Amino acid sequence: LVIGSGAIGLSAIQGARLAGASTIIATDLEDDKLVLAKRVGATHTLNATHESTLDFVRGVTSGNGVDCVLESAGSNAAFRVAVESARPGGDVVWLGKVGVDDEVSFRWGSLMSEKRITRSSYGNPRPSRDFPALANAYLAGDLLLDELITQRIDLTDINAGFDDLKNGRAIRSVIVFD
Repeated sequence: LVIGSGAIGLSAIQGARLAGASTIIATDLEDDKLVLAKRVGATHTLNATHESTLDFVRGVTSGNGVDCVLESAGSNAAFRVAVESARPGGDVVWLGKVGVDDEVSFRWGSLMSEKRITRSSYGNPRPSRDFPALANAYLAGDLLLDELITQRIDLTDINAGFDDLKNGRAIRSVIVFD
């Protein structure tokens, strides 16, 4: 399960696909991001404004929960759903962020059953190994990066570009130098 289909979530979906995941559930609050999630590898998509993520996950997994949740939305609700959606013994990886002084709450029972929770920033890469592998995957057409570019902007428009990213109007902006 990938919660949030922005730039981080779409990358997580592709990582899951490249790692051989057979079922990849993607959620978001915007349908256009879910269309892109399907394109990069999600097998199931859910607009969480229309249906409960937890109910959807239970339906797809026959009530068991998912093996791994990659939370990339960065909201209190998303962190809570991530823990609830993992099966007993499952993995929860928090990629999203909330403010350092924000509080995040859970139902205590959702933390039971030997679930493993990891907080990850930047994916803990090993550049000498991972960067060539990612470049080769892109060149082979297995890693879809061009699809994540939603706008090309001039350097003078960088502040507007940041606003678009912050407000969810863009996945990735590329600065074009003339």
